[in-house]
Amino acid sequence: MKVTRERKLRWFIPLVFFFSIIIDSALPAIFPAEFLADSQRIVSHLMLYWVITFAFYFREREVLLYSLLFGVVADSYNTTIIGVFAFGYWFIAYCVTRIKRYLPKRGLVHFMLFIVLISLLDFAIFVFYRETGYTQVTLSRFIMENLVPTLIFNTVLSFVLYFPTRSILTWLGYENYYIV
Repeated sequence: MKVTRERKLRWFIPLVFFFSIIIDSALPAIFPAEFLADSQRIVSHLMLYWVITFAFYFREREVLLYSLLFGVVADSYNTTIIGVFAFGYWFIAYCVTRIKRYLPKRGLVHFMLFIVLISLLDFAIFVFYRETGYTQVTLSRFIMENLVPTLIFNTVLSFVLYFPTRSILTWLGYENYYIV
């Protein structure tokens, strides 16, 4: 029995999403505290990285379904409100599947898309928590204490993941993944 690209995607996407949720929780804890001020926090967005990657390079139906399902898992594992990241991951996957035909399939475009979407997701979640009364943090404190360290951390993470992502995409059948 030959393993087709669709069969690889069917089991590989959920596997990557599952491990991403676990790793997302552990990465900030093992990050050296010396790089952060006392009030600064980082949020790993490895799951979001893979949601964007799979939505950008492959068919949308499976990615949309898995991003919603594993978003619920991520919410139950990491947050107090179920559905925040589930909706965020699903909405981002949906938007990426709609705009991907207008963008070149290049690693640099994928990287920039990742950084912009991290900013939008974190800002949207901040606004949601602020409006529902779960936080009283000001916008300037959020930017300096959460968003900037998160963007720096995830920028480095995306650079580290470039070659493994290229190898994974090639294994899954996509061969035109370049930096520029």
